[in-house]
Amino acid sequence: AAAVVAGLAWGWVAAAVVAVAVGVADTVVRWRTHEAVRTWRKGAIGERRTARLLRPLERRGYTVLHDRALPHGRANVDHLVIGATGVFVVDSKNWAKERRLTRRGRYVRVGRSSGDQLVRAVVYERQAVAAALAQSLGRPVEVTPVLAIHGTRMPLLRVTKVEGVPLLQAPQVRGWIGRQPARLSAAEVAQLAAVADRVLPPYTAS
Repeated sequence: AAAVVAGLAWGWVAAAVVAVAVGVADTVVRWRTHEAVRTWRKGAIGERRTARLLRPLERRGYTVLHDRALPHGRANVDHLVIGATGVFVVDSKNWAKERRLTRRGRYVRVGRSSGDQLVRAVVYERQAVAAALAQSLGRPVEVTPVLAIHGTRMPLLRVTKVEGVPLLQAPQVRGWIGRQPARLSAAEVAQLAAVADRVLPPYTAS
């Protein structure tokens, strides 16, 4: 349609140029849409797998909430775990198997991404969750961020941390949470779980 209009107004050369430009633009839009959908689906698969891995914690008195909206902005928390060993924000990552973790001193990279880039989102989520809980309870709440990684193999002998955030293979996360020192009573766990369920509602994309 754009080519026809251009042809009538400026001739066939302009029509050809417009047709090519529109074709290229359409291809780019379709490719970006396809990539966005593919990335979302891949991430959703990782989140479902992590949710299944965390489920046994519920039998040990933990509350596990999935896909929760933060009070401000469009970000969401993949998994929020609340139990005797504390409050944990778990961010699922479903990476390609060929991505490799490399470490040089205190600097960590996974593929082409630096460690700081990898944990930026979960650090923000931790701060937002801690602020929301503290505002409702009227006291500070310590929240621990964790990355649950699918696909890429992580070192098993020691936990890799970036800015204090553990980078764990997803099957390790449940055991790691359970091994942390107990810091909350049953009453505190129940209170925090009820508040979190209220101030961090299920996420709905707008």
